[in-house]
Amino acid sequence: MHSKAPFVSALNRQASDAVAIEHYEFIKRELLRAGVPATPYRIALAWNGGVEAAVLGRAPAVARDYAERVTNLANSFDHGALASVR
Repeated sequence: MHSKAPFVSALNRQASDAVAIEHYEFIKRELLRAGVPATPYRIALAWNGGVEAAVLGRAPAVARDYAERVTNLANSFDHGALASVR
């Protein structure tokens, strides 16, 4: 969806990170376009359960569980340390 490179490129960390960033940005744009806040929970919910399911509130329980775990991890990070990585 976000790359024309062959799938074997997914084994390359730089290539897979670039695609992951593109997908994150795509999800964020789609949530905002739908009028849904692009919170860590919603982004993780859409990542695991699909944008449409996240927007319509129809994500399966496993996606909601994943989103809760991602949110807990995001909240536990030192945001100053994350900013320095970028």
